[in-house]
Amino acid sequence: MAKLVARTPYGLRFGPVYGETAKLAEKIDSAPILEIKSWAFPRLKRIVDRSFRECTAYRTFYQRRGYHPDKLATMEHFQDVPIVTKADLQEFTVEERSLPSAGKMLVNTGGTSGAPLAFHVDGDAFAREWAHMHLIWGRVGYHYRDVMMTMTGRNLGDELVRYNPVHNEWIVNTYADRASLCRALSNLLRKEKVKWIQGYPSIVAELVSTLSKYDSATLASLGSGVRGVLFASEYPTPQYTEIVKRGLNVPTLSWYGHSEMCILAYQDRSDRYIPLHSYGLVEAVPDGADDERLIGTSYWNTASPFIRYDAGDRISSLKEGELLRSFAITAGRVGDFVVDRNGARISLTSLIIGRHHEAFGKIRHVQVRQQSPGVIELLIVPQVEGVSGEELMHGFDFSSVQIEAVPVFISEPVRTAAGKIKLLVN
Repeated sequence: MAKLVARTPYGLRFGPVYGETAKLAEKIDSAPILEIKSWAFPRLKRIVDRSFRECTAYRTFYQRRGYHPDKLATMEHFQDVPIVTKADLQEFTVEERSLPSAGKMLVNTGGTSGAPLAFHVDGDAFAREWAHMHLIWGRVGYHYRDVMMTMTGRNLGDELVRYNPVHNEWIVNTYADRASLCRALSNLLRKEKVKWIQGYPSIVAELVSTLSKYDSATLASLGSGVRGVLFASEYPTPQYTEIVKRGLNVPTLSWYGHSEMCILAYQDRSDRYIPLHSYGLVEAVPDGADDERLIGTSYWNTASPFIRYDAGDRISSLKEGELLRSFAITAGRVGDFVVDRNGARISLTSLIIGRHHEAFGKIRHVQVRQQSPGVIELLIVPQVEGVSGEELMHGFDFSSVQIEAVPVFISEPVRTAAGKIKLLVN
């Protein structure tokens, strides 16, 4: 029955919004600049006006900076709208940052620098999301009926692999011990023709390294059937990419996206990212002599608006007129690891970000420090004073991982000598 679900077209699962979005994306993202700007501006104007009128957070934020939406008369004026950061939004409750929206859902993001944020998405958000994702994956030949193996840090408990019919994927327990994981993958490949691997670059590279050392036969079996690897969430650093390409001898595709659903871009052959302006408006704003800030605006999310939102990454851009056509990441989103009590390396992207811990709704920032195998310190900046470590730890899920987490409260995030905030503190 699960396989029948997997073969059902997405248009039937998500409704008409999926098909409408797919057609829109094909049209807008291949259109000339003037057509994209003409299409985007009324949508941007609408979300700015409504957020000012009805959203306490944005009205307060704009008034503090002396801005009023009456100034937004043309697309060129959009650059005068104040940029908002995650820290700005964290000053307000999720209710103060949200608007009435039918079917809205509460979600959260851990953030690659460890700054969590809870917010709402509208009821059609995932239909639009998957229409755009399938457009990106389709560039390398992906079809929704193809079987995928996914490694994004999901907590499966004692299960080694689990089938998810929604995306026709086998989810892999990346926290399992090496021997058990090798056996599970060997058994899986005997009965399934896995065509694609999707996962965080650090995790996929770690799996390939493990198989090359302990089970070369399973690695060869995997490489013989896989058509490509789809890298998610982290920036695919050369060391990870080379390990995967050398072990599997298949092409890789990376894309840039985040839980806030403002920016989505796919990697081209020159390793630059091409933004999909049908998904959200993407901008590059100068930040000092060399860097640019990556800024995104969602046309669609009226549940918890993100308007000129600083994604927290630094880029170098290529523009056509005033429209961003491509960018390269210069800082941010690199995978880090901690070590469990058995000596296995655990991806922090999986452990902290991938699990979407409930505690994210009660903290302003979290970083990780490790001084001995199997034990990590969570360096936590709470949202309010007086909350206990025991109370917060109930909101973290570290089950099925051979790691003990100890809370340590701090007043401000730990910064590097250059002033940067990293998830892993050395």
